[in-house]
Amino acid sequence: MNMEEVKFAQLDHTQLEKINELEKKIGVTLVAYDSAAMPNQGSGSYETDKGAHQNHPS
Repeated sequence: MNMEEVKFAQLDHTQLEKINELEKKIGVTLVAYDSAAMPNQGSGSYETDKGAHQNHPS
């Protein structure tokens, strides 16, 4: 996958606030990608959570 295939997610105000809270809490920068625009990697590394977030199954 190259960067031309990756699109950032369009977030509403509530989603953006939640991401900002999480960034402050864990001290990292989070990036939200549009999973619908990304090619299916078939790795199973990520799961969709309510269609708005990507969570690593750890």
